[in-house]
Amino acid sequence: MTPVTRTLYATSSCVPALRAVCRATAFVRADLWRRYGALGNVGKSAADIRKEVTAGGWYASLAVDGTIRAETTKDAVNDILTYKAAACAKVRQAIAKRTCDEAERKRLYTLLKSDKWLEDKYLHRMMRKYFRHGVSSCDNQFIVRSDKHESRVRDGHLVITIHIARQYGPPIELTTNSNGKNVDLTGCNLRVIVKGDAVEIHYATAKAHGRPCGSGEIGVDKGYTEAFADSDGEHHGQTFGAVLSAFSDQVSRTGKARNRLHALEKAHRKAGRVAKAERIRKCNLGRVKLQARRDRTKQRLRTSAYQSAHTIVDKAAVVGSEDLTSPIKGRGQWRHYNRRMSAWAKGVLAQALDEVCTQRGATHALLRGVCGGAGLAPAVA
Repeated sequence: MTPVTRTLYATSSCVPALRAVCRATAFVRADLWRRYGALGNVGKSAADIRKEVTAGGWYASLAVDGTIRAETTKDAVNDILTYKAAACAKVRQAIAKRTCDEAERKRLYTLLKSDKWLEDKYLHRMMRKYFRHGVSSCDNQFIVRSDKHESRVRDGHLVITIHIARQYGPPIELTTNSNGKNVDLTGCNLRVIVKGDAVEIHYATAKAHGRPCGSGEIGVDKGYTEAFADSDGEHHGQTFGAVLSAFSDQVSRTGKARNRLHALEKAHRKAGRVAKAERIRKCNLGRVKLQARRDRTKQRLRTSAYQSAHTIVDKAAVVGSEDLTSPIKGRGQWRHYNRRMSAWAKGVLAQALDEVCTQRGATHALLRGVCGGAGLAPAVA
């Protein structure tokens, strides 16, 4: 069984109440990142940080239910430490490239693992490079503990009721678009995300193993015009690059037009035509359509990446690949490459291959020395 996240979509008349909770938890997240987003968490575990927060009583006066506050605090602390762990992984790669002396590598790895990297100038420099002070601008979500919600089917729709302390208002009901079939929220924390007038409810569940994988061995590499190219000469996900290019070019055109409008808005404001400037800002410089376009493109790219990963695993039980999030090697990056091949597009390729291999029982091995570019990777020996 593979743990996955599922999403329910809901409507509610309590959206203003949800937004009030989101504003309170946004302050919690931002303050935790300010305090612990860099050197503040050195030598501290998640439990240590939560104890400091509880002992300090920093957020006790916020008008939000205590369990929501505590669970959101836990979620933010875990995010911070995950960010730090990702930086440590980058530093480990830098250490491996820096020296071939096993004793020196072991010394640096030990300092890094024990969170004593401030004691070594090289490690300190590398952590400053990869572990920059994080900030949080997340202001539209919060976490509900597993014992603070209940669900039932009413008029053919699954209704989720969030229980909050009485002094903060009545329970919040969310009517989902699901009929409740195959949805089991028992023992699950919920992540409630408010997007405009809609509400998303994320929960964790276990996914059964998929269909059997193939029997061969294959090497894959990422491309741009296609999602993957394999060592058999086959290209997978050939619409990947077209979707990414169209989205990137449209974003570029929109950005240039918005810059002109932004300059016009500033000119009107400077000339004293404040009402006109406010109309331009309200009607022409919003982010709702831009974010919706970005979300649609992410979904299309994610679908293409997962379909491509499945066609690869249909053929192979062992899949070898380079680090799919790294830049394409051995190929000059054209002018608009960095704009078009965005980080989240590369990340979804690696995630798709990892998750599909895990679900279907195949082995995914990261290889060194695989030929770069959109060309073919050698088969795994």
